[in-house]
Amino acid sequence: MADFSDAASVWQAVLGRLQMEMPREHFNTFLRPCAGHSWEDGSLVVAAASSFAVSWLELPLHQAMAQEALSKTLGRDAAIRYRALPAAADTPADGDVPAARRSRAGVSAISAAPPPSSAARRAPVPDDYDLGRGQGTGTGGGYDWAPVNAATCNPRYTFDNFVVGASNQLACHAARSLIAADADGDDGNGTAGKGPAGAAGYNPLLLYAGSGLGKTHLLHAIGNCARRRGLSVLYATSEQFTNEFVSAIARRAMREFRDRYRSLDLLLLDDVQFLAGKEQTQESLFHTFNDLHQAGARVVLTSDRPPRSIAALEERLRSRFQWGLVADIQPPSPEMRLAILHTWAQARAAHAGDGAAVPDAVLEIIARRAQDNVRQLQGAFNRVTALAQLMNVPLTPASVEEQLDAVIGPDSRRAVTPEAALQEIARHYRIAPEQILGRSRAAKTAQARQVAMYLLMDDLGMTPTDAGRFLSGRSHSTALHGAGKIRSAIEDDDRLRQTVNDIRAALSG
Repeated sequence: MADFSDAASVWQAVLGRLQMEMPREHFNTFLRPCAGHSWEDGSLVVAAASSFAVSWLELPLHQAMAQEALSKTLGRDAAIRYRALPAAADTPADGDVPAARRSRAGVSAISAAPPPSSAARRAPVPDDYDLGRGQGTGTGGGYDWAPVNAATCNPRYTFDNFVVGASNQLACHAARSLIAADADGDDGNGTAGKGPAGAAGYNPLLLYAGSGLGKTHLLHAIGNCARRRGLSVLYATSEQFTNEFVSAIARRAMREFRDRYRSLDLLLLDDVQFLAGKEQTQESLFHTFNDLHQAGARVVLTSDRPPRSIAALEERLRSRFQWGLVADIQPPSPEMRLAILHTWAQARAAHAGDGAAVPDAVLEIIARRAQDNVRQLQGAFNRVTALAQLMNVPLTPASVEEQLDAVIGPDSRRAVTPEAALQEIARHYRIAPEQILGRSRAAKTAQARQVAMYLLMDDLGMTPTDAGRFLSGRSHSTALHGAGKIRSAIEDDDRLRQTVNDIRAALSG
């Protein structure tokens, strides 16, 4: 059981939770300067920078959020009391105090240190100070963390069953290159000898794509191949990394956390866009990345957008994400969708017998109707084949169309074209389409143009080059910037988010 008698350490664990829940500007202004001061009558006393800060922190909503974070940290109910103690609140972070002083004198030694300049004041980053060793028995031992090299990679996802086409060719070849398949004489299934990736590999490799386009499949395929070669591999989602980081703070197990993530041959981190705004977690990942990279270990990341478009991501971390190779995966073409369906149909027939064969005409209907992503394609295929297998309904074009209407929507829904999207955006903003295509920099027109870039790329699946070309020959980088600006803004701007949703509803209607 972790020792929670140290008020300063407990408050750091509470901060680790609150920084994921509070708006960034509120956290930085009011919570970041605070410090755990002492325990009084079972209540945690927190030193705030001013009486004004205390009045804000004691507002019912803010008090309730902090109270809940404290209860989760301790595993029991406890109260928080705020006091205006500027000197204590301005105490330097534990990371600014030598470990020997911390271990001998604890909080009293910290309070004796001279206050830092205002520019250097920041919330203590748990990765930078020694919280001691918890009750675990090594990396993952004694904690609810999945052990390294456990079955964290889905064995069903391999390079063999990943269908390669023009939309994902670069990403797939980069993934194979990273594990040095060609250099080692490996066929991509992990039969080559043990060793780090060869010179052909990229470090880090970041794969970005919309939902359901195969980036996680590739991530697991890399992990499964590397594990069979005897490498030390850990797959984690960004949420898992964050939760384990917060858990390590609460359990005083930062050494175990660092050992777990920094002694690998290969780290696979999924959905890094969810790290946006989580400053302390980003700090920990920054140090983890540096240690792994310096040791020659490999890092593979996935995201639903390119690094430059991830809002609230520290620039030093963004630059490291772009250090190696950034490869995108586009929505599959009709030919690729049909190839994927043929692969699934052959596997189904091999498993269930020739009687389970799916007619080519049926596969062509599914490929035409399920256009968004591979997940939708698989759901449509499963629905149709389940109809034949479980209900003994013949797979005719009419029956297939009826079933697809239920999962995808009626075929009468008009297909959205770039021209239709442009017309609807112009109608919504009450301007002419020619103004969006023109060079006007008026605020309303500029926003309409950026919304067009965003919807063309995110909803219609156009590449930045094609979207820019459609919008009167604008450059690839201009289209990326415009789409990224809208993507970031709709997270906080309710009015803009409603505008985009209204346009989407009109286009799908």
